[in-house]
Order: sequence, then C-alpha cells, then structure tokens
Amino acid sequence: MVHEEELLDAAARVLAGDHSASMVQIAAGIGTSRATLSRRYATREALLKAVAVRAIHVVDACLAPADLAETADGAAFDAALEELVVALLPAAHLYGFTSRDATVLADPEFRAGVDRQDQRALAFLALGQRLGRLRTDLPPYWIWYSLWGLLDAAAEGVRDGHLAPRQIGRLVLTSFLSGTRTSAVPPPPAPAR
Repeated sequence: MVHEEELLDAAARVLAGDHSASMVQIAAGIGTSRATLSRRYATREALLKAVAVRAIHVVDACLAPADLAETADGAAFDAALEELVVALLPAAHLYGFTSRDATVLADPEFRAGVDRQDQRALAFLALGQRLGRLRTDLPPYWIWYSLWGLLDAAAEGVRDGHLAPRQIGRLVLTSFLSGTRTSAVPPPPAPAR
C-alpha cells in the first residue's frame, strides 16, 4: 500500500510534466490503477486539492531555516540560507505543479498558505539584505522567485533525465548564490548530499 504522501508526491511529479493529465494518465504515471486512485480521490479536483494541501505542508516545513532571529549575524544568515535552499529541493516538484495550475491557484486556502509562506521568506531575505549578505539592488520578491525558478528547473532536469538528483543541490545553490550574494561574501562550499 502506497503511503498518502508518496502518492501525492508522485501525482505532483506527473502533473508537473503534464498539467492536463487525466486521472487515467496520473494513475498510470504513478504505477497504480485509476480505480485505486479514484477510491482515494473521487475526482481530479479532489486530487489537485490534496496535492495543494501537501505542497503547503511540505514548504512550511522547509521554511524552518527562514525563522532566524532579527539579531542574527551574517554567518548565521549564511548558514540558514544554505540550509533553506537545500531544504526546498524536495519541494520543487510540488511547486512546479501547484504554481501553474489554475484550479489550485484559485483555491483561497492555497493562496493564503502561499502568501503566508512568501511573507516568511521575504522577511528572511530582507534580513539578509540588511546584514549585507544579499544584494540590495534586487527586490526580495525577485530573489524568492529566482530561487523557485531554479528549483523548478532542477526538478524538470531530473524528471527529463538530464540531471541526476545528487547534482541539483550543488547546481541550485551555486547558481542562486552567484546571482544574489553581494560581492563581499565568499561562496559557501557545495552542500553534502
């Protein structure tokens, strides 16, 4: 029996590759039958809602490093930023689907969750700017969107077979930091994965 979280993650991966996938296509993509999938989710909309709820829960947990005290120093911020980027890697497939699906985006609960997460991340990134660890010529929203763009690209690269899962931590982290760090901050070592 597949655990609920595994089923929803697998469905999100299928939907990230084909936003219009039917219940039959989703079931085939996750290796189960439509009947089995329909016993858990009566409609495609119910499945989409469950994936959206899962995405909010996963990203909430990933954002823990962003809850840094306002009194943190630059070194603490650097460590938290690296931890945040690496923590978000497993959520990339969920974001890749939920950020583009009109049904999910129209859900007020999902939008409220995303808005709450955005505010949490933006406060963290603004702290990094005040500490001189992130570029101040870039709006915090742009930094946040850039990170999700890289995460989405990494998930797509893995899904399409162009990148190995073990590569994406280093690729996302170095690409993200090279574009957002101030020139005075040396790049961190590659994450251990």
